[in-house]
Amino acid sequence: MNFPKEGVRLHQTNFGAIGQQLQPLLAGGDCYRLIIKPWRDKRSLPQNALSHMWYGEISEYLIRSGRTEATPEWVKRNLKKTYLGSVEITYTDFITGEKATTWEPRHTSDLDAGEMHHFLGQVEMWCAQFGLFLTIPHGCEYQQLRDQQNQ
Repeated sequence: MNFPKEGVRLHQTNFGAIGQQLQPLLAGGDCYRLIIKPWRDKRSLPQNALSHMWYGEISEYLIRSGRTEATPEWVKRNLKKTYLGSVEITYTDFITGEKATTWEPRHTSDLDAGEMHHFLGQVEMWCAQFGLFLTIPHGCEYQQLRDQQNQ
């Protein structure tokens, strides 16, 4: 049985069909771990596009301020580390088999839409502290969610 990595959206109308797909697995007598948690949509492509536009704007600002290392990728990596934290990753050398563990900033692709909105809000507030006002396209998803929160 192959279920998507991001899980299956379970609701009343598909409960029976999902049960039918799981039944053959259970018939073999094996046990499985089933984790149920509230469904949240993954961060959206418009949210991702906005974040990348902002990384570019922040990069330009920082470079003009003398931070020549502040490429958009550098900005992205450091903002993620600052506001999203890090996860432990283990790599295996294919030749030697040696395992090495390191910490990497969380990926925004692992965030749900609400977590991504929160991250974008933190980035916007950080920039505003030193007078950098990021572009928020009229009618974009971020602006709509921000307006909903302020009502």
